[in-house]
Amino acid sequence: MSLQFSVPSHAFGRPLPTRGLPAGEAGCASSKAVFVIDAHLNVAFSNRGARALSGEGLGGLDRFTAADKDFMARLQLWLKRCHAGGVPGEVRLPLSLAGGRQVAIDAVHLESIDLFVLTVDDPEAAIGRKRGQVAQACGLTPTEERMLALIVEGLDTVIAARRLGIAPTTARTHLQRLFAKTGTARQSELVRFVATYVEEPR
Repeated sequence: MSLQFSVPSHAFGRPLPTRGLPAGEAGCASSKAVFVIDAHLNVAFSNRGARALSGEGLGGLDRFTAADKDFMARLQLWLKRCHAGGVPGEVRLPLSLAGGRQVAIDAVHLESIDLFVLTVDDPEAAIGRKRGQVAQACGLTPTEERMLALIVEGLDTVIAARRLGIAPTTARTHLQRLFAKTGTARQSELVRFVATYVEEPR
């Protein structure tokens, strides 16, 4: 598992090894929300994505918490066992955010400094990022991008038209333009195109 964030060495009161922690600015936006905690749930670092999840019942300034009590029980048990050296140093735990959205936490124990890195695997946020990448790469208009968001959400053109405040025929026209710009022919293909889109290197 590669960790795409950097941690300022002063955040822990002692120098950190830099191997496995790519360079970048502390607190910068990351592709995933990241927390670094100790075995007692004290937060040593969190990036902007992690802090944005506080409104959904995850995180905390000084102490890591989650509204999902089952998740917290499983995490604390793993931290305790891992800290004692009794379990593998990686685990994936399902988590329900406060609004009911399902995500997963990938936790890794950094034994050399006895800290734990928690990354949030959030499929909804990931598809939102991919949708933005597709919109930019394919030259979508703002209305086409809004139409794409509704199609990816699973809505048909009639409901999408209502949401956008346009006629169903106009929504179908936007959908045809989306097909042409993305090289797809059906809504399921379009959703798959967005879900599997890989941004070209610059």
